[in-house]
Amino acid sequence: LDKFHVPLQYTQFYDNIKRIAYEIAADAYADGVRLLELRINPLIHRRAGLTTRQVIHATRKGLSQVGAEHADFRAGIIVIAMRSHGGNMARILLREVIGEKEEYHAGVGVVGFDIAGPERPFPPVLFKDAYALGRKMGLKATVHAGESEGPERVWEALDNLGPQRIGHGTSAGRDPALMRRLARDGVYVEVCLSSNVQTGAVAGLHDHPLPRFLDAGVKVALCTDNPTVSATTIAREYELAMAAFGFSEADVKRLAEMSRRGTFLAGGPDGEQAAKWMSA
Repeated sequence: LDKFHVPLQYTQFYDNIKRIAYEIAADAYADGVRLLELRINPLIHRRAGLTTRQVIHATRKGLSQVGAEHADFRAGIIVIAMRSHGGNMARILLREVIGEKEEYHAGVGVVGFDIAGPERPFPPVLFKDAYALGRKMGLKATVHAGESEGPERVWEALDNLGPQRIGHGTSAGRDPALMRRLARDGVYVEVCLSSNVQTGAVAGLHDHPLPRFLDAGVKVALCTDNPTVSATTIAREYELAMAAFGFSEADVKRLAEMSRRGTFLAGGPDGEQAAKWMSA
């Protein structure tokens, strides 16, 4: 994760952010992705004077360019607040991006809210008011939880923040009661196989709880986390799942469809638009 400081020297400028967003989306499209959610913490890209809205605007423009080139491609932005910045900064960030919501822009906009960063000193309850504000704004919610900490952090996120999805959530696989709660409430777990091995969230690929999640009825979206940092693609993540857990082609198709239904993009996971994008 120390790699993250390297690109930050380039992501402080509007044109660079626009180009990077475009290239991320173009690479994803080439890999077979048709629904893309891109997460961004705007505050870490403001060191050269950009505002939060300018950072999001540049990101929207880059993503929209790929949408203009490919009619079957759809993208949305999830805004991340860093835990270490605290709950008040999370609320300020949300207020700054309200004008960048998807509904106010043709094509691409902000669709969701997330918190990320070190779990240990910053429990989910600190962001209860921020998530309440996000709900008032009409944003969907996901929470990085249970990656570096135990299942208690996932419980706290569910009880205090009311997310539709949990990022990583690997430790939830150790708690049968928690998996029943996730399944009962229809909360998705965003599974990132390569990243979870690299960061030590799981000891090895075969130790990953992905099969346990599925066996318990927990909804799963297979994700890349950060493709550049983890040197992976979504196609490779599906290949890893097949190799490690014996998933068949039919299993992979079901997992891809489940992942599609968990997106935060316009039209809803079961809407006509989503079905159209999938079939295009």
